[in-house]
Amino acid sequence: MAYNKQEYAQHTDAQRRELNQIVLNTAQTFRDSPEKLIEAIEFQSKFYKYSFGNSILIQLQNPDAEFCNSFKAYKDMGYSILKGEHGMKILVPVYKNFIEIEPDRWLPLSDATNKQKADYKNGILNGRKKLFFKVGTVFDIKQTNCPKSDYPQIFDLGYSSEQHRELFEILKSFSENELGCSVFEDDFGSVQLRGLYDTKANEIHLSSMFDDTTKLSILSHELGHAMLHSNGESGIVPTSQKEFEADAVSIMLHKRFGIEISESRKSHIADHYQKLLKDGYTSEQIINSLNHSNEAYRRVISVIESEPLTQVNEQIQSQQTEQILPNQIPNMSGMAISM
Repeated sequence: MAYNKQEYAQHTDAQRRELNQIVLNTAQTFRDSPEKLIEAIEFQSKFYKYSFGNSILIQLQNPDAEFCNSFKAYKDMGYSILKGEHGMKILVPVYKNFIEIEPDRWLPLSDATNKQKADYKNGILNGRKKLFFKVGTVFDIKQTNCPKSDYPQIFDLGYSSEQHRELFEILKSFSENELGCSVFEDDFGSVQLRGLYDTKANEIHLSSMFDDTTKLSILSHELGHAMLHSNGESGIVPTSQKEFEADAVSIMLHKRFGIEISESRKSHIADHYQKLLKDGYTSEQIINSLNHSNEAYRRVISVIESEPLTQVNEQIQSQQTEQILPNQIPNMSGMAISM
């Protein structure tokens, strides 16, 4: 369908508003079904480079998506979209430059005269950037001609349980060197107390009595606190929000590491989510909080991706020519208790 410039602007604006409303409506459904919220957080672990809202849009349009990119990005990688495949609509952030041609009167730089552009370049006119969103299209890797043998080169297929000790050491080093937050393994003398984050001392304490996988699980939650709720912010953010955000970080890391999420952790995040709702949190605030968690998760993953593991993951090797399935390990239970 052909549009003139004005009609196209109206059409794209309607699309933006529709996609944004879909995100808010989906977030609203989490109120009655915390299980869907947890599924959305798990899904976000694969799409941490996208906002939580865009992750929701991708999940709604293709719940089996593994790795998404634009048409051009795949072309630059040497792959093409398969004939007949339709992409998923997302909201793409775009910054637009404005100049102040008169006091409090701003004009898009693209619409300015040559003189106004020159004055802006020479610092005579003030400028600023404003964030807008446009509708973009992405495709899942299974919609391309990329062979499965190339998948491990493009995105992470998971970790084996043998690698959990190495991952624990990477997270511990990150906490101590990047956050200045020491990690101690203590004898708590109780199986009930598994870990805590001391905001005043900026220290993480973990029980030393558990296996590597369980300690990695506990650290994932407490690290979320250390990254998001250090002493400067601790007194400002409500406890339920802090626990909700730390759980979100932990759930995404669990999904990435191939650790099964325990029922107690699911119950923990669901309980604090319901408390946030009782305190009047809106869908927009919940999504903002989840984006906050995703920023921490993204930072952790960037560190992990820069640290090659020495353990050989035989499961990943076998998946190069087989169907991709999530890494399965024995069930674990327990919840880190935070201060």
